Amino acid sequence: MDTFFTIYFIVVGGLFILNLISVLIKFLTGDGEDWQLHLADHVLDWCLDLYPIRKQKPLLTLVEGKSHLAGEYCFYNNSITIYRDNNVIRRELINTVIHEYFHYYLITSESKSKLYHDQLEQFSLAQHPQEILCNTMGETLTKVYLKNN
Repeated sequence: MDTFFTIYFIVVGGLFILNLISVLIKFLTGDGEDWQLHLADHVLDWCLDLYPIRKQKPLLTLVEGKSHLAGEYCFYNNSITIYRDNNVIRRELINTVIHEYFHYYLITSESKSKLYHDQLEQFSLAQHPQEILCNTMGETLTKVYLKNN
């Protein structure tokens, strides 16, 4: 009889732990919902409300795969690309979207896009004037966003 209860509690305990793990995974992944896209879109709308600059909203794309970048803005197709693998923490994703939004905010013409790329050759990425500004805005506004949302 003792063997029966031992096996019973091991099986029931194992099933309980597996169920707990399943619930935890669903919670962390958003139960199939694309939490990264939803959050990135909300942050982008928040930025557009705070700092309106143009009538046309940038195209927001989240992509899989390896990159040394967290995100990038392209003036020529008016798009912000976010690299999912480099933005797995909520705070990082918010910071990246805000950072890239400020590139969108600052690069409003082909000549400004060219200036950005010319300055990349002149300065390191860490010393690039626009990168310094976008990094500062990203860090500062991420705190504001997290406090208010």
